[in-house]
Amino acid sequence: MFGNVVFPINHTHLHWIENTPNETLQSYAIRMAELIKHENPVLIGLSFGGIVAQEIAALRKVEKLILISTVKSRTELPWYFRLADRGNLINWLPDAVFTKPNILIAFAFSLTRKQDKALLNSCFEIMSKQHLKWAVKQILNWQGAEYDSSVTSITCANDRIFTANRESGNFIVNGGHFAIFTKSKAMQKELNKAFS
Repeated sequence: MFGNVVFPINHTHLHWIENTPNETLQSYAIRMAELIKHENPVLIGLSFGGIVAQEIAALRKVEKLILISTVKSRTELPWYFRLADRGNLINWLPDAVFTKPNILIAFAFSLTRKQDKALLNSCFEIMSKQHLKWAVKQILNWQGAEYDSSVTSITCANDRIFTANRESGNFIVNGGHFAIFTKSKAMQKELNKAFS
């Protein structure tokens, strides 16, 4: 996802770890936070990673949060996320939804080019079915996090996943949910401002 973006030289990329059975988001954030070796870091979180970053900021000192294509509170979740949570929809979806992308998922992520769809395929290959399903449940159930860190939010004007706040970021990029990859030049410009 971040392959087209240049980060400060001393950055560390945190790879996703598998959740344990019935793990809470807060417990998962504790384990992710243990992987951070920098003191008072700047955390960058994309989509669900932005939610995890906020949970980490609630646990330890973080200089700044840079949130990309994500939400900052439960109130920013689109109405259909909250409806899916109340209806326990996640348990009714077939496993195929969590094993490989389809045309509806490609539409939701605003992907049209072959290389963009290939990137989405790789995301499904990296994450296990159970971890992806768990992550979606965490988004649906998320109540928000309390932290003192400053926040810079980069939203995408055509985001079809997190629609409620797509025009309310500190910086707005004209792209969809995967703009960090599909609109990387515009995203790099906004990230450089956020880094300064």
